Amino acid sequence: MSKRYRDFHSSLQEYGNNASFHGLHFVTDPLSNKPRRLFWLLLLLACLAVLIYQIVDRVIYFYSYPVTVNVKVNYNRSLEFPAVTICNQNAYKATLSASLGRYRLIEKMYSESFNRTDLQQFSAENISLGDLFLQSSHRRNDFIFRRIWKGQVVDEEDIHKMATDHGVCYTFKNYGLDDFVTSPGVENGLRLTLNIEQYEYMPGPHDAAGIKMLLHDRNEIPRVHALGQAIPPGAHVFVGVKIVEVSNLPPPHGTCQDKTLEYVDVYTTEACQLDCLTKRAATVCGCRSLFMPEKEDEFPTISEKLCDCPVPCQFRLYETDISYASTSAYSLNKFLNDNDKKNLSQSVLEGAEVTSRYEETQFSKVQYLYNRLINDMITVQKRVLVNLKQIVNEALVGANKRYQEIKDHYIWKEYLYRYQAYILQKNFMRPRDAYEERTFHIVALGYAEYIMTIESRIRELSNENFTDRATRQLWYQDTSDMLTNRERIIEIALINFTSLIEAYDTGIQIFNYRFFSTPRSHNIPAAPKLLIKESRVHNSYARKYGKRFGSYLERTITILKFCQEVLDEAYFNMTMDEANMTECREKFRYLMRNWVFARSVFYFDTIDWPLRQIEERQQRFDEQWNELKTVFENLNQSLTSLKTDIQVFERDTFTSIEHIRDSIEAYLNDTLTKLHISEIFTAVSFQHLVTKLDLFFQQIRSREKSLYDWLSQMQNDAYGILRVIVSDEDSWEYYNFTGRTDYLGNISDIGSNLIENYTSVAETMQFSVCVNGSDSILLSTLHDFVDEMTSYKESLKIDSSFIKDNFLQVDIFYRQMSYEEIHQQEAYDMFSLWCDIGGTMGLFLGASFLSVVEIVDFILTHTTYQKKGNKDKVVRKQFL
Repeated sequence: MSKRYRDFHSSLQEYGNNASFHGLHFVTDPLSNKPRRLFWLLLLLACLAVLIYQIVDRVIYFYSYPVTVNVKVNYNRSLEFPAVTICNQNAYKATLSASLGRYRLIEKMYSESFNRTDLQQFSAENISLGDLFLQSSHRRNDFIFRRIWKGQVVDEEDIHKMATDHGVCYTFKNYGLDDFVTSPGVENGLRLTLNIEQYEYMPGPHDAAGIKMLLHDRNEIPRVHALGQAIPPGAHVFVGVKIVEVSNLPPPHGTCQDKTLEYVDVYTTEACQLDCLTKRAATVCGCRSLFMPEKEDEFPTISEKLCDCPVPCQFRLYETDISYASTSAYSLNKFLNDNDKKNLSQSVLEGAEVTSRYEETQFSKVQYLYNRLINDMITVQKRVLVNLKQIVNEALVGANKRYQEIKDHYIWKEYLYRYQAYILQKNFMRPRDAYEERTFHIVALGYAEYIMTIESRIRELSNENFTDRATRQLWYQDTSDMLTNRERIIEIALINFTSLIEAYDTGIQIFNYRFFSTPRSHNIPAAPKLLIKESRVHNSYARKYGKRFGSYLERTITILKFCQEVLDEAYFNMTMDEANMTECREKFRYLMRNWVFARSVFYFDTIDWPLRQIEERQQRFDEQWNELKTVFENLNQSLTSLKTDIQVFERDTFTSIEHIRDSIEAYLNDTLTKLHISEIFTAVSFQHLVTKLDLFFQQIRSREKSLYDWLSQMQNDAYGILRVIVSDEDSWEYYNFTGRTDYLGNISDIGSNLIENYTSVAETMQFSVCVNGSDSILLSTLHDFVDEMTSYKESLKIDSSFIKDNFLQVDIFYRQMSYEEIHQQEAYDMFSLWCDIGGTMGLFLGASFLSVVEIVDFILTHTTYQKKGNKDKVVRKQFL
């Protein structure tokens, strides 16, 4: 161990034993063991670290120059009322700007493309911005509708017009001797009813609607744009005011400073910034405005970077507590009297006419709707008055052509039905009638009396007592003649029946009558042979009784011959077999009775049946035709009516729309007012016009559907008629005979051709395709016009909505007769710093201020000793 180390160790041990630091002697005591000395060393270092941290923290806090704020509430019997500056959010009044010819200039000024060329265009090189604001701003008497100060009407001289950073505003501050308030509450303050004249709004530096209000000291220049409070229309605003007087500390504890300004007498931060901007504007632009508006974007940035404007050391604030209430419906109804409404109505109308014409969005909307109307009318005229007319005419021609075609088919087939019925009646049924007249009606004529007479005579001849030869011979001959005659009649009837059967089996007529001028050669091919043949077998009655008709006649001839044999036996032998007589009588009666029934069935189910079928076919055919005819009449009538409706639409409805178009054009050319146009679009007559227009196009579409349905039904009916014609096998021979080979084709081919013909007509009736939504476009334009003009008329109404959009009421008053004083003072001095350091030393090291001196003394002493020892060494070395 070197001597130097031993000396330092000895000094440190001595200092540790004698120093006032608690625990240091445990570290320097050589008698203590190492673990104990290490423990105390670590503990001493930890406390020292905490001490250093606390001292650094307190020093930093000291040099932050903290302050404390004292708030004191003072109560006064009277308080000076602040100045109240109120600005309309809209800087310019439309009617004034338009009357001065500056509307477009102002509008251009607040667009992104404004430049010096625009000033030349509007001849505005010599017009200052201040002149624009002052000459075109809202007038005091219009803007400030009512003004009450402590229950009394405010004189106009107490309302000052002034230019601010928000435009032209009005300030209330000179109340004469009555500028102090002695009581809090609404009744002891300022009550304003304001009309922001939103109907006069136009482009400007601000976009909001309502007002901006600033309460400030009477000596301050109001910076309403930067510091004002925005209030919307339609509200009743209660502004409770509280005065706060502030005293700030100068550096280093504060930042306040009262500077002398060039343009402003009383220093405030806002006045300083405005003064700075004014000087800057004079430097950059070589000009000084009436006020310094923040129009150029660079100025606010300049004020922040270049303007040194600290807060003043003494100033007054007016804190506001704002609450809102909606104006009640009851109040709205009594807000304006009749005279007010009359004056406002004229002002509103003038403002609305100007803004609607000069406001680009409003005027361009009318221009846009007008251009839409022109295009829509051209489209409607082309599609409806030209194309639709042509389509309807083509549809009429096509429908009539199709009708005439099928009518020709119907007439020809209807003639054939009548011809076939005539053939059946004259050439097939008429022979039956002739046979009936000649023979058939005699066959069973009095058959019961007849057979009774025959039986009576046979019995007389068989009587043995009847011996008179001459009389017997006479009776016999007469009775035999009766049997022979009846037999001959039945044989002839059988022959006639056979001829009828042959005619119906072959379809070859018996007679050959002529049908009007139709040659007889047409009878055979025209006859419905299949139907005639079918009559023989079409049901079980026809099949059964057609056979029995002849069978009964044949059996009757046989039974009559048997009766002749019975007669011969009675005459020649004068005897009679009762059984034979009964058989003769009963069989004859049975056969006659059944033949009469068979004849009736044969007539009905065979002879008359074809005619009934033809008549039924003709009846169904006529019904089909009548249905087609009715459908065509409906179709034709609807097309004709539609044609008339188009003409009426062109003459009345479309002409009325043209007149309206001309009126709109007059408005756009500044020869009619928008009010006149709005009266047109909101009139009941216009509603009727739109209804007629809409109804006309609805009828077009509905008729298109009904026309399609009728045409489709007509096509189906026509197909049904052609199918009847083509499918009538009984007429095929006559079709071929007369050269109507078109009826001999395949029904599917005929139907395809029919569908093609009717499809061509249907394609001409595509009215909706022709109209193609032009009506909805036109109606949409007209409805947009109605909405626009209705909105315009609604904006002219002096009602509750108008009042909510334009009026507001502001009540400004003191909440209480007191004010606050806020003072800044130093919060931490040097003595407090040393006290904190001493307290920390005592807490962690058990030391005091003198302990610090001891440490310094130890360090200085030890350092001096080392320097002296080093110097002695050097001397010794030099000596040696």
